[in-house]
Amino acid sequence: MKDKPETEPIIVATEVQKWYDNNFHVLRGVNLTVRKMDLKELQQLFFQAMINQDADSIEALEKNIAGAKSLTPEAGLGVYRGSVIGGLTKGLTSMYPVCCRLVGEQFFNATAISYIYRFPSLSPDIGDYGADFADFLAHFPPAAQLPYLSDVARLEWYWEQVFKGEDNKSLDIQALSAVNQGKWNDLIFSLPKNSVLLASPYPIHRIWEMNQPNYEGTEEVSLSEGGVKIFLWRKGYEMRLELPNDEEWELLQAFAAQESFGDICYNLITQSSPIDVPSLLPIFVQRGWLSGFSF
Repeated sequence: MKDKPETEPIIVATEVQKWYDNNFHVLRGVNLTVRKMDLKELQQLFFQAMINQDADSIEALEKNIAGAKSLTPEAGLGVYRGSVIGGLTKGLTSMYPVCCRLVGEQFFNATAISYIYRFPSLSPDIGDYGADFADFLAHFPPAAQLPYLSDVARLEWYWEQVFKGEDNKSLDIQALSAVNQGKWNDLIFSLPKNSVLLASPYPIHRIWEMNQPNYEGTEEVSLSEGGVKIFLWRKGYEMRLELPNDEEWELLQAFAAQESFGDICYNLITQSSPIDVPSLLPIFVQRGWLSGFSF
């Protein structure tokens, strides 16, 4: 799991209110007026006071900002802090609805707050927040009895990233057919640019599926069903959650590693359980699992 960044995120003092207004809602009644102080020092001081709630930082900051008439600087920071944490918590709930449903809203909110204090937002875009949430859950003691939860979170995060990512291009079959046979060993095939390979020892696809709003089917899933290998990608506006078999998975991994076609064929055909790569290649092309090639 990634640790808390050594360098504190920089919140530009003169843009604090603007940043907040653009991402959550207007904070009524709080007006932070910056007095003369080194900007970087003030930025770090503001972060320590707001997120870490360090008493010395709050005291030092009070000497450099002026609160509204109805609020002390400390009270203003408290309102701002609560609003930011509330907004980030809502963002995580929106990003990880299945995780929230699995553990319940109260548990999820408490978990989200713990995550927010350890991993504060580094981007003004709320949609960028939460990339480390799965890793956090994997090492979060209160969630230890749900060992599959972190992988469900990974699936949810990747689903969102693939959904909003750039469109994938189709493989140029005509250009591929024009490649000289002697050059095929040097070919490097590419998976769809906007795609993810995700493996889990738990049936996370079933857990994710049965917690979708329009799901109709059995309400039970057993961990004894075993693990799953998922190839997640998007074709146009249609999300694809594919479940490749073991041979297809190995070939997908080789393509993802950008190995040359010659090396892939040699390595997979000569291994203890040979894989017939030439037979699988047209299947991959037909399914749209390859989007390009280079040398």
